[in-house]
Amino acid sequence: MKTEENLKRIHFSQDKLNVLGRSCLKDKNFSNVLKKMFLAAVIFFCTFFQAQQSAISTLIIPASDFLDEIPKGNYVTTAAEQKQDWLFNNTGIILNSETNIMTKINAAEAGDYHLFVRSSGNGKSTFKVAVNDKVTNVFFGKNELSWVGGGVFKLKKGINDVKITRISKGAMFDVLALSKNASLTEKEIYSKQLPDDVKLLKEYKIPECNAVKFGDVDGDGKTDFLVLERDFSAHVFNHEGKELWQWKAPEEYAKERSEFEAPGVIWDFDKDGKSEIAHWRLMDGKEWLVIADGETGEIKNKTEWPTQPLPHVYNNFRLAMGKFSNATPNELAVFTDMGNNINVNVYDSNLKQFWQHTEKRKKDNLGHYIYPVDFNKDGIDEVLVGSLLLDSKGKTIWNKFDLIPDNHDHADSYKFADINEDGKLDIVTANSEAGIFMYDGMTGKIIWQNVAEHSQQIQVGHFLKNNLGLQVVVGGRTYGNRQLGEPYLSSQLYWFNQSGDFLFKWPGNPINGNPDFVKGAWNGKDEQLFWYKFKIEDNGKGKLYFPDPVFHMFDFMGKGAEEVITLSGGSLKVWGSRKAVYTNKDRKKDLTYLKNTVVNHTHY
Repeated sequence: MKTEENLKRIHFSQDKLNVLGRSCLKDKNFSNVLKKMFLAAVIFFCTFFQAQQSAISTLIIPASDFLDEIPKGNYVTTAAEQKQDWLFNNTGIILNSETNIMTKINAAEAGDYHLFVRSSGNGKSTFKVAVNDKVTNVFFGKNELSWVGGGVFKLKKGINDVKITRISKGAMFDVLALSKNASLTEKEIYSKQLPDDVKLLKEYKIPECNAVKFGDVDGDGKTDFLVLERDFSAHVFNHEGKELWQWKAPEEYAKERSEFEAPGVIWDFDKDGKSEIAHWRLMDGKEWLVIADGETGEIKNKTEWPTQPLPHVYNNFRLAMGKFSNATPNELAVFTDMGNNINVNVYDSNLKQFWQHTEKRKKDNLGHYIYPVDFNKDGIDEVLVGSLLLDSKGKTIWNKFDLIPDNHDHADSYKFADINEDGKLDIVTANSEAGIFMYDGMTGKIIWQNVAEHSQQIQVGHFLKNNLGLQVVVGGRTYGNRQLGEPYLSSQLYWFNQSGDFLFKWPGNPINGNPDFVKGAWNGKDEQLFWYKFKIEDNGKGKLYFPDPVFHMFDFMGKGAEEVITLSGGSLKVWGSRKAVYTNKDRKKDLTYLKNTVVNHTHY
């Protein structure tokens, strides 16, 4: 029903209730108890109607609505970075460019609206707001964070322009509001953060980390997790957030280990219904690959970590589960990059080594992660590392070392799908400055290639409306000059069709950060793509959905839908859709899903 019709119905209902209430209260046949009950109902419904009317007559404009064409020099910021208790949606924009930014709002009804702006500044910074053809008399973004009124503006029914203008650099704002309520407060808009569809299901306080791995260590059917700190220390938590055990890594060589994601997986190697933890340990001056009891941390099996003796460089040390026999997946693939000496090893569930493949190449030349994938559909995994594909025995199937000889142009991200619809599994890679490549999985033949700045993250799927076939979307990274105070990492989306033709970019300029993609059945049925804090709509643009960057997505709750997991600092949160359709069938019961979607996960 249209908003105008709703408003008329609200006013009509209030009038009817008032008349009916007065007549009932005067009726002598009405008992005192019934009168009190009826009066309470009248008060409740009138309050409800007023709340509905207030919601309709307040337009909230978060900072994220201005990101479509964010000018170079403007940066996204968070409450923690601003040292504030909260920012609206935990997202603000720092105005370091004098270029105006603009968005459009849709007013359900015309009329006079009061403007409110929440902003802060450095003492010299300011900005004004223009609504359609009228500019505020008030300057915002001067000093401490504050909620300030900006006057009354006439809105027309339908689309209206809102512009941030007259900018003196350095101000920050997180939200604007236009309301028929002249005394609207910050408190009243606090509950309006994030879309109505988003529901916080779980929140865990964890150690600062750069990797979290998921599985069921206590056999209760619920998702537990392993937190890996930058120095490779390990902490295991159950589904309720209770820490079951921890292993503290020695300080020796800790700085060398801190750059990349720490190695670890959760998997039920002994098939007793409770998963073990496979990870790295340094004991008595020696490095070990261990399989530990998931509930206690007690070592069950161990073997020497497949590196040269200490000291050595730590670059990319990663673990992934593989299927290298006709049985269920139960083998461990290990990737160790020490620079000039890179090893790929495969072990059975007791850590007996099957094979080792060694490449003498510079650090990162084989990327950051190891991918056991069944490309030829024989039920046995091949192993992809960088531009090298190995068979299940460790023998080379193909490589592209002639095409990508420089370790700076390594593949940061890989995704797998039948993109050209020929019935074969293809590989798409984001190869740094070399751009995007699409390979035939088993032959390594290049099907197409293109460029997208420093191509960092990549995803493939049916994402865009009115675009046939699968699309490929890339997070194109740019680097800032930190000596000039610029954020080091920024990114924007580059869209391509299944033939590799460039379609468009979003947003107009990169947003600061190191964003990742996740995708899954957010509503329990359809595939949905998320990037950074955004749900990606079918036009390829983002709508802010989460306060923190997305990290992972799978059936965390075990009900059949797939939840988004965000990770920021010491906070791990699990978000679900209020509209999700649940089958109550845990997708993680499928070992292929558990292996490929849940366990073998990496930021890059």
